[in-house]
Amino acid sequence: MTDLNIIRKNELDKILVALVKTLDITKTQFENLAKSYNAVGKYLESDPVFVPYHPVVSPQGSLRLGTIIQPINEGDDLDVDLVYRLIGKDISWTQKDIKKLVGERLKSHGVYSTMLDEEGRRCWTLLYRQDSDHIKEHYHMDILPSVADKEHNTRLQRVLTLNYSPDNVKQIAIRITDNEAIDYYTSTDTNSWLKSNPDGYAIWFASRCKNTTVIRESVMNTIMPIGQYAEERTTLQRIVQLLKRHRDIMFGEDENKPISIIITTLAGQAYNGETCLYDGLFNVIEKMEQNIHIDCNGNYVVSNPVNSEENFADKWAKYPKRKDNFFLWLKALKMLNSNLTNSKGLQLRESLGKTFGKNIVDKVFEDKTISHKADATSGKLRVASTGLLGSIGKTLNANNTFYGEE
Repeated sequence: MTDLNIIRKNELDKILVALVKTLDITKTQFENLAKSYNAVGKYLESDPVFVPYHPVVSPQGSLRLGTIIQPINEGDDLDVDLVYRLIGKDISWTQKDIKKLVGERLKSHGVYSTMLDEEGRRCWTLLYRQDSDHIKEHYHMDILPSVADKEHNTRLQRVLTLNYSPDNVKQIAIRITDNEAIDYYTSTDTNSWLKSNPDGYAIWFASRCKNTTVIRESVMNTIMPIGQYAEERTTLQRIVQLLKRHRDIMFGEDENKPISIIITTLAGQAYNGETCLYDGLFNVIEKMEQNIHIDCNGNYVVSNPVNSEENFADKWAKYPKRKDNFFLWLKALKMLNSNLTNSKGLQLRESLGKTFGKNIVDKVFEDKTISHKADATSGKLRVASTGLLGSIGKTLNANNTFYGEE
């Protein structure tokens, strides 16, 4: 915590709140995403091959968590992640078989076949609006095939009635396809497939937002529609958005930049319920490093909070530039803390411009119509039936409830 007086701190908080709002996707972008998500979900869920296995398409990643931000360059794609989950499977199917069948379903559609990118390691990707005149309508959807066991839905509904705990969310893990797995072509036993837990991670992140009341609604309802455009955000969601923007400005298109899942995880672990965005951001930056560990082999570990088998930093050993860039980024974040604390006026404006982007910072400082309210207005948030943890826009404080749109 800094020693700034309350007036100075409130002014910084107003600036950060106004700045982070400019990172939100627009209502038009959201509606385009929702329309496309609903359409591809309906098409995949009606696949006759998979219908006996009760397929469900649901969002994951930044769209699910409410931390999605605009790309730096207007022509860049928004990235949307979807999970395509089966309940059980044919006993003869391998990972390769399921991945291939999902690809064949997409290829059999007159429009999706023209949008389908090359097969990825784990996902199929649809490229949207590549020829659109509206450059902000460019986005792509990564579709991750997965399998859960026959008791998954029952366990999921039960877990959502309980207080969050690691043991509870372990029960709702799924198995995903990965063409780099050694048994990708051969194993029909899903217990040997790579484990993932997007629902568990969303519930964990919701619990870290520190809201007074968390209503855990069944993620079974996160199929369609994707929800309504709204303007609500918790302080933690806003912190993650700012950190991701800082990362994007610092590293651009560098493939070795810090990945979003590490940023989100470390921020969630470091956040301590601050209601002031400035306080929350400052303290998260100072504490993020505390949850990076080194194992007995000297490898860095950022553990998935809902899957102890997964190390989000597992690629750092093979690609040391990723580790180096992360710690360079962390050093730059601490410099940001110093600048926020010690800079004023033009110096502060220039510092923020270099950190978050000159155009959006200039807009915040020059737009006299922006209402910089230090206290977030009341609102509601949840792990919602819309498939979103939160929605788009204003910052919620930690005294708000967690219900979302009703």
